Amino acid sequence: MKRGRRSMGRRNLRQEILTFIARWYHREKTYPTVREIQKGLKISSPSVVDYHLRRLEEEGLIARVGRRSRGIRLRHWPDGLAPDGDLIPIPFLGPIAAGDPIPHPSAEPLAWIRVPRLWLASGNDLFALRVQGSSMIDALVGDGDLIIVKPTSEVEDGEMAVVWLMDRHETTLKYVYREGDHIRLQPAHPAMSPLYVPAEVVQIQGRVVQVLRNLNGLPLPVDQ
Repeated sequence: MKRGRRSMGRRNLRQEILTFIARWYHREKTYPTVREIQKGLKISSPSVVDYHLRRLEEEGLIARVGRRSRGIRLRHWPDGLAPDGDLIPIPFLGPIAAGDPIPHPSAEPLAWIRVPRLWLASGNDLFALRVQGSSMIDALVGDGDLIIVKPTSEVEDGEMAVVWLMDRHETTLKYVYREGDHIRLQPAHPAMSPLYVPAEVVQIQGRVVQVLRNLNGLPLPVDQ
């Protein structure tokens, strides 16, 4: 009986921390430090806060910039707490396969999504695609997620990119590696093999700069 009462009273600290960070940002226009989170939520020690921040980072809900005291960045805003006054409209072009390649998405936007400017280093010329498949799941990119892409024809080896396969008239999402006169398109899934294609049939269309994770199993919304 006592055990049940303790379980019912247990705090959802990670959700509390996310909400605290979002509300702090709204009020202060900057992010809180670990100690400010500890004090504001009356948590026993900074190490407890740091533990939960590490778990939130692993889940893709926050990012941490180096060792800065105010280096926390929200990647997923709690419902109703996104900074609506500073949203960037980004064209949504449709689906892209993270498993088998699919036909190239239309260049005309099907809809628009809006994301906080502070999530992105640059808001210029970005576009969004919806992931289909699970071949990039070990990179925390799953079926139904949205990816934000910066158009470019050049990426470094090991970067995640949207790739147009000219001989197949298909698009895919993979890590890119140059190996002689071929390109290795590497999935992030232990059960899937890389795709080797001649370099001359590969056209890099963009670098992935942000992932909007589908946390509840429902399609992420876009504005028509």
